[in-house]
Amino acid sequence: MNLLEPPRPVLIAKNSDAYFTPCDIYANDIHGGDIYGNEDATYSSTSLASSTPSGARPLTASPTSTRKRSRALSLRTRLKAGWQSFTNCFDPQSFWKMIDLRKIFLPFTWKRYITLSVIALLIGAIIVTDHFFHWISAAMVITRRNMLPVLVLVIGLEPIMIIIILMFAKIPDLNTLDASTTETEKTPDIEAQAGMLSDKASSKTDNRTALVIPCHNSDHEAMLRVLASAYPHFRPCDIFVIDNGRSMHPKDNVFREFIHSQHEDINYIWSPVGSKNYAQLVGAVAAEHHEFIMTVDDDVCIPASFRPPVHKINDVMKGVAFPPKATNAAGKVSFGMVAWQDCEYRMAGLTKLAEEEICGGSLFPHGAGWFCERETLIDLISNYHSLDFIAEDVNTGLSLMRMKKRVGFDATCILETEVPTTVFGKGLNWYHQRVRSWEMGRHGRLLAFFDRLLFSFNGLRNPIAILAQKFILSYSIACVIVDWVRVPVIVTMGANGAYWRQAGLLSLVSCFPILWFKYVSCRRRPDLQPTFWGAVTIPLYKQLYYLVSVIGGIFALVFYIGGHKRPLTVKQMINSGDERVLWLDPRWATNKGFLADEGETLRWAKEIVDDSAIPETDGKTNLLVIDEKNADVLPTALASLSPTYLLRRPAAVPTRSSIDILPAPPRAILVF
Repeated sequence: MNLLEPPRPVLIAKNSDAYFTPCDIYANDIHGGDIYGNEDATYSSTSLASSTPSGARPLTASPTSTRKRSRALSLRTRLKAGWQSFTNCFDPQSFWKMIDLRKIFLPFTWKRYITLSVIALLIGAIIVTDHFFHWISAAMVITRRNMLPVLVLVIGLEPIMIIIILMFAKIPDLNTLDASTTETEKTPDIEAQAGMLSDKASSKTDNRTALVIPCHNSDHEAMLRVLASAYPHFRPCDIFVIDNGRSMHPKDNVFREFIHSQHEDINYIWSPVGSKNYAQLVGAVAAEHHEFIMTVDDDVCIPASFRPPVHKINDVMKGVAFPPKATNAAGKVSFGMVAWQDCEYRMAGLTKLAEEEICGGSLFPHGAGWFCERETLIDLISNYHSLDFIAEDVNTGLSLMRMKKRVGFDATCILETEVPTTVFGKGLNWYHQRVRSWEMGRHGRLLAFFDRLLFSFNGLRNPIAILAQKFILSYSIACVIVDWVRVPVIVTMGANGAYWRQAGLLSLVSCFPILWFKYVSCRRRPDLQPTFWGAVTIPLYKQLYYLVSVIGGIFALVFYIGGHKRPLTVKQMINSGDERVLWLDPRWATNKGFLADEGETLRWAKEIVDDSAIPETDGKTNLLVIDEKNADVLPTALASLSPTYLLRRPAAVPTRSSIDILPAPPRAILVF
């Protein structure tokens, strides 16, 4: 290593952890290695002499000074890596958002404060009745007397359920199919790889499946990996990238140009509704020449073993779920939060496999990606789905039950999905994901679980399948109830040392079903196995999860039920004549990406008039008002950019010209 060179920084992946974790840095530094990847990191007089200018007296370094410099560098490296690790894992702003109570009370809505008033009355009723009847003290005595059954209920419910599932789930062997392409791996050029892989996909006779990728503020590198993984299985014309946000046009043209730079045949569409499920609907409607839809998130790569599971689709089975695998941004299962979530995802996949065995289909697909018949997906989102992103996969499963349809399961194809690597770190951390989405949504759908449990067979006719599905729905309801049972248990037993000793020992039981799954059930399927250290340390994660699930339940009461504004359904949008229903616009038939074209045209027109355009609105129509002196150049500019813009000359306006950017068609009318 040349000491006269400026030190190179540790490589950092965008929105991810460092490629070199602190432990890796420490290990390399202690053993004399270079954390930057150099083979020889020894501080010798030879390396110093070679770096000096010619004619200068070579530098010499004594062994003592070298060791001191090495120790100093090691200390600096340790401190820097430690601080970086701390700031990555703990973001003060995220922590402040967690403890900020203003979001519970603000903004003011009658629904929110009626809900808060009901909660306050219930708390007051508990206090008053306890004052007169002392029932809380009696309950505490009963709880302490029956400590072991209570602990089995609040801690052992999930391990018991996993053991039952392991009895029914049959792990299929993996068919070793050569899904790789040797010539592609030898080609370093990514564009050449895309061409070779797309040619391979084009040679396939079955091109009935379209790939729909909903995305929002996507990372270019992550999207590049997703597209590269899709080329062996989908032609570029079969790929639909649905960029979505809460504006009529994208803020710029950068992402669309990036997508088209990968391949000009990839379909880019802007959806003006900030909803993942609505973006899936837009993609399904756009894929009018396909029969099936494979939809994945913008950070989920298509595995090499993927084959469209068309053979599973029939009159009742309309979709197929896949087992998920948790990874970090580098595609690795690192120890800690990623390994623990990977164990959690593996158990979720095991549950879906057992549901298919005994219920005839999985209850819920995984939100990271699933396969569906196109007509069914359009019907599902248009007529049944709420478009709410909170617990959207649960809503999808409940909607399919209402449709009397089922979801199959394909254990041969594993979808790798990037998960949060920190609890309170920057960006999307684990706490925010669970409390504000997953756990809050699970608690908020409690009544829907009861509805599916008590008032419908959900399209099933086999008595065993019906009973099995009712049992699984009952377990989902029991998990929600147990989350609330944990609150009084902690209050009554928190000061009891025996409780914590027994709870700690009983928590260790949660690792045994996962280890059995790893070494027995999946002994011939290493691709389905979780990591060993993730499995044996899962009890630590479970304690953190129990706390977060309770907080999620509280948010379900005060936010999801009381203050959450649900989006309009597709039916409501169509009935109200909402212009965001893109496929009803006449231009949809010839140009699916007309909103992106329109946004580019308006941005360019605004640049032409040197930012002198002023936006105005009368409540119904949005106008882009332009000075009279610039009216001469705009007709030519707009006419040259987009033939869909209608230019007309009505009555003279003496002081200004305007572009009407709301009605359709035409979307823009130049008045001068």
